[in-house]
Amino acid sequence: MLWLILVSTVLAGSAQAAPGVCVSNGTDQALLFVAEAKGAPQRDAILQPGQTLCSGAGKDPGGVVRVFTDANATEGCSRLVSEGETETLMDYVDFDRCRWSSHDQ
Repeated sequence: MLWLILVSTVLAGSAQAAPGVCVSNGTDQALLFVAEAKGAPQRDAILQPGQTLCSGAGKDPGGVVRVFTDANATEGCSRLVSEGETETLMDYVDFDRCRWSSHDQ
């Protein structure tokens, strides 16, 4: 239940610029996302399509975002991101073969 409270708090503030690193779900499926700025606790939540999750501010710039099919998955995808950046997952494929918005730049 704690993660539900965290999700509502983090998602409610996602429309504004948030410190730390952010990840958005640009797919058509609900997936487990993790956002972790360097030196800050990680935040995780199951995001529905179009939702965003942000970490808290880190002690050092940058961080990593990750995505998994669910909490029991051992494989997923991860991406290094800069402080204040939002990375969007465009397509989910196991074993780090996901397509992220930064691939299209």
